[in-house]
Amino acid sequence: MEITIWSDFVCPFCYIAEEHLNQALCTFSEKDDVTIEYKSFQLDPVGTYQSELNYYETFAKLKGMPMDKVTQMMDSVKNMANEAGLTINYDDAKYSNTLKAHRVFQYAKEEGRGNDYFHRFYRAHFVEGLNIEDNEVIEKLSQELELNLADVQSILNDSQTNHQKVQDDIATAGSIGVQGVPFFVFNNKYAVSGAQPIEVFKNVLEQVAAES
Repeated sequence: MEITIWSDFVCPFCYIAEEHLNQALCTFSEKDDVTIEYKSFQLDPVGTYQSELNYYETFAKLKGMPMDKVTQMMDSVKNMANEAGLTINYDDAKYSNTLKAHRVFQYAKEEGRGNDYFHRFYRAHFVEGLNIEDNEVIEKLSQELELNLADVQSILNDSQTNHQKVQDDIATAGSIGVQGVPFFVFNNKYAVSGAQPIEVFKNVLEQVAAES
């Protein structure tokens, strides 16, 4: 079974939904025959890290929302993550533009490390409070994944390298009606969007397996 996931490193519902999928896969009898492929998506193509603002302040400014509403919303997301067994640390998180990280992701994918790359960057953003827009951070995390540093630096130093591959992923998403992430496609046939419960993923896995 093939599962394609459109996601962004800073998307909390992607982070949570993928944990729900992982938990569903734990009890799936054919889990060893499942392959997962990530596709790039950007929640906010123009937003960027602002060192003078914390995550809550940046979000409030960008969305034009009062701080109490932002805090309430973030608390709700953190609680949802906790219920899935995950940690989201918005007190230290850095609001980051993800284009550069996605361009390097395309290289990691070619090297067979795309899924590991996504998981590492989730943790860097949501747990460790790292600015995944920063070149040095991207280089460090890439080295942890044993990617070639010179290749990563070359990609970061040329804004056009892998840019089209990222845009192609986003365009493909648009062509099949994706308006937000996470978005999961099972065997190019069944689609699941949003941070669905574990039971939803279990049902889809069983249904797709039964029809394969």
